[in-house]
Amino acid sequence: MAGASLASALTRRLEGKVALVTGGASGIGECTAKLFSKHGAKVAIADIQDELAHSVVDTIGHSNSTYIHCDVTNEDHVKNAVDKTVSTYGKLDIMFNNAGIADRPKPRIIDNEKSDFERVMSINVTGVFLGMKHAARVMVPARSGSIISTASLGSGIGGAATHAYTCSKHAVVGLTRNLAVELGQFGIRVNCLSPYALATPLAKKFLELDDEGVENAMSYMANLKGVTLKAEDVANAALFLASDEARLEGKVAIITGGASGFGESTARLFARHGAKVVIADVQDDRGQSLCRDLNLPDQISYVHCDVTSDSDVRNVVDFAVTKYGNLDIMFNNAGIPGNLDFTIADADNDNFKRVFEVNVYGAFLGAKHAARVMVPAKKGVILFTSSVASVVSGECPYSYSASKHAVVGLMKNLCVELGQYGIRVNSISPCAVATPMLTGAAGLDKAVVEDIIRASANLKGVLPTAQDVADAALYLSSDESKFVSGLNLVVDGGYSTTNQSYIRMMKVLA
Repeated sequence: MAGASLASALTRRLEGKVALVTGGASGIGECTAKLFSKHGAKVAIADIQDELAHSVVDTIGHSNSTYIHCDVTNEDHVKNAVDKTVSTYGKLDIMFNNAGIADRPKPRIIDNEKSDFERVMSINVTGVFLGMKHAARVMVPARSGSIISTASLGSGIGGAATHAYTCSKHAVVGLTRNLAVELGQFGIRVNCLSPYALATPLAKKFLELDDEGVENAMSYMANLKGVTLKAEDVANAALFLASDEARLEGKVAIITGGASGFGESTARLFARHGAKVVIADVQDDRGQSLCRDLNLPDQISYVHCDVTSDSDVRNVVDFAVTKYGNLDIMFNNAGIPGNLDFTIADADNDNFKRVFEVNVYGAFLGAKHAARVMVPAKKGVILFTSSVASVVSGECPYSYSASKHAVVGLMKNLCVELGQYGIRVNSISPCAVATPMLTGAAGLDKAVVEDIIRASANLKGVLPTAQDVADAALYLSSDESKFVSGLNLVVDGGYSTTNQSYIRMMKVLA
């Protein structure tokens, strides 16, 4: 019975949740609605494509889904969609603002009409704004919820789409970041997805190509080879963001720094999801104790490994391949905080070198030896633990901040090199978590560190733990993220989107 309950929990990650998906009758929205339902959610589909939407409801089942005609540019329609979802299912847990359009390609701004620009902005931006507004209206009193919006690759680069479309998707990212700051105090998570082009009805109409034509064009231009992005992949990303946690059956993983903190939590989670795990660390007692605690001798191994030693890192990679036959996942997680020197004049040169030895050279060696065995196999995942210090400044010692920026740079460069071999490379940047590393560096009890983290957090009502980082690693390591590469996934409850100096000033003035 316990095994059945665990299997159910792993396969139905939205059990009891209620979701509203705009643009849910086709493309990414349709795939997401079906996936959410498969994972136990009740789904309300909001769209203007009545016939297609009714067909989706018929497929999902009328007991688990409903259709609401909704033009997202009409506030009354959006308000009604939210209210009807709540009246039908009793609440709203997930708002997926997915409806959007693309205009016809006009690369020169002088050829663009104001009316066309306004139409794209009305649906892609105002529609998202209205969805956010009315979702917040019912989520704030409940002090919980997840708001997700569909942006685009065009939100991160220029020249890949029309002026109107690119402008609109940048705006969606701006809305997301601002709303994350406002709603964090109510325990509401706000995120957006920025997918590469894929063969949806929207893209096919925009490019005037069929499925095969779109996929061939996108595959030719893609950095990551050997895999084609599908709507299901975006739906899986939405599922990850909507759920309170992702699967690795048959995979082989090495986790450096795997004996404690983030590494220990990830080792436990990977094993739970079916992976064979090699724990690499210098903490022999902790590593061996973890193996005994997991009690999976055919699935879990410990290898002593100093990540600053080329021979040690080479050995652990060779051990994994010899024992388990291959290496699918290399999680370069080992790291140290170094001395807490917050002024440049006090920063110690030897400490600076030591932090870089472990945090940067250790990550480099892990990536190098993982690539050595992954390139011939033309597959694999390389992950790094960076830090929120890679995206905010002034809150960590110079050595630590510089090392974590360096890790993100290494990840991005490696993503470009290894994409041609089908190898994905990503990093995770968590906020402060009361791990043994942090409590030891700060010289404070865990409870005191947790109180400090709570007080400074943007997202209230939840305390970040090592498990949250493990969940992020699980998603990035699984096939659910098979087209995600070059991403620095920030796990900080929106902390890095806020201006802490401004917030402190406003509290003083209040």
